[in-house]
Amino acid sequence: MLRRGRGLHCEALKTGFDLDIFVQAALVDMYAKCGGIDDGCQVFDGMLEKDIVSWTTMITAYEHSAHPRESLLLFLQMQAQGIGGDQVTAISVASAIAQLADIKRARSFHAHVIRNGFRRHVEVANSLIAMYSNCGDVKRARLVFDGMKERDNISWNSMISGYSQNGNASDALLLFEQMRVHGPEANMVTALALVSVCSQLGSLHLARQVHSLIISWKLEITQMFNDNCASTKDASSRNVMISAYGLHGHGWEALKLYQQMRAEGIEPDDITFTSLPSACSRAGLAELGREVLNSMKELSMLPMAKHYACMVDLLGRAGLLDEAFYLIAEMPSEPNDAVWGALLGACRIHGKLKLGELAAKRLLCLEPEHTGYYVLMSNVNAASTRWHEVGKVREAMRDRGLKKPAAFSVLEFGREVHGFHAADQFHPEHVKIYGKIEGLTAEMKTKGYVPDGSCVLHDVEEEDKEHILKLHSEKLAVAYGITRLHDGLPIRIIKNLRMCNDCHVAFKFITQVCKRMIIMRDANRSHHFQDGSCSCNDYW
Repeated sequence: MLRRGRGLHCEALKTGFDLDIFVQAALVDMYAKCGGIDDGCQVFDGMLEKDIVSWTTMITAYEHSAHPRESLLLFLQMQAQGIGGDQVTAISVASAIAQLADIKRARSFHAHVIRNGFRRHVEVANSLIAMYSNCGDVKRARLVFDGMKERDNISWNSMISGYSQNGNASDALLLFEQMRVHGPEANMVTALALVSVCSQLGSLHLARQVHSLIISWKLEITQMFNDNCASTKDASSRNVMISAYGLHGHGWEALKLYQQMRAEGIEPDDITFTSLPSACSRAGLAELGREVLNSMKELSMLPMAKHYACMVDLLGRAGLLDEAFYLIAEMPSEPNDAVWGALLGACRIHGKLKLGELAAKRLLCLEPEHTGYYVLMSNVNAASTRWHEVGKVREAMRDRGLKKPAAFSVLEFGREVHGFHAADQFHPEHVKIYGKIEGLTAEMKTKGYVPDGSCVLHDVEEEDKEHILKLHSEKLAVAYGITRLHDGLPIRIIKNLRMCNDCHVAFKFITQVCKRMIIMRDANRSHHFQDGSCSCNDYW
């Protein structure tokens, strides 16, 4: 296609049409869509006269070609020339900012949109929702959504997807229910977002409901898959499977699927290169995961902040923290909070205090209101028994009015859902549950279980630590499951936070004692406990 496009350009040169401003804009657009962004740039630079269409075409070309920085730089040059842009420009710039996940630029650009009166356009508002969601600020995305006088299908899907990609599964479901009552009909994009929500919640019952909805939309799905973008659809379906393999610790299967994808001539996209290193990370395949960035460069794809965050997570989990820090230092743009957050998480796992402090400082400069980062830093200090520093972090949280999210576990069986907080005494059967935990703990100790006091992030006596560990929310859930479910049936639990090491060890012992499987979905991944082992191979 690029060769044919260059041929058309030659014809325009011969006939003199290449000097026409509309032809020049069309050539820029053509080159961008054919993968010849450098050719398009040459045409743009050679234009003697540039109007708003010319500038917007080149800005959009850069954005579509995964060159967001160049797109934003050109937008600034356009403004310096006294050309403010229009709603089409705004959509492309918002998308470029979304690619960079730059929250400061997002807020600044939103102000520009308001000043110029573009927010009344539904398409612009939709792009702002996607922009804020990709930057991790779903609160501002929701403010944009709520402020819209008119909403189309894309508006609802963008907000639902925004909640989903930022881990707000409950909010996504609530908004979907509102969409069914007040909004347009759901479509395949809605279904894909809901599939992601089911994955986060680990709810089999909900997954079956969504599956039924997808089946009911069969005609629409068939039409969507019969368009001219079959390769894109193939990439999307494979991305979902790569992500699913990664979530359950099947890194090799994810890599095999990626290799099969390339062998079939299907071009991977930026989502592929987010899912693949995550799959390698969860399977401990650091050596293979290292090749991901190189593969992107070979395909002339610009790694974005989210790709670097995945790579830092991969290297950090493998204990290669110096290499992870070097990768951050070599980034072509300023690291965002996701990148520093991945490094801080690795420092917590491996007890790297000094590097953790550096990551925490950078994080709190970028996101001073993010509760999770304070909690991570508190955990790093607690693991090193620096209780004074733990107190300082908690005091800083109180000063900002921030609270640590309470650990919460959900047990699902049939159509029933039971929720548990740590040390929960509100459940009507809590006395029976506590008794079951005492019995399980005693039996586990005969098989070699030793409570891990380092998982208690408070300066208390060892005896008190053991009591606190017994009453973790996931242990309450599994104890209740054992008392309610028939022998042999698996116990399915979902937790909103990462599972602690003590509970992870305890669950392996419980499967030996009770002879049943436990399927646990925490904030990081899915764990399948059976016969004294876990599917994650203790790598999570």
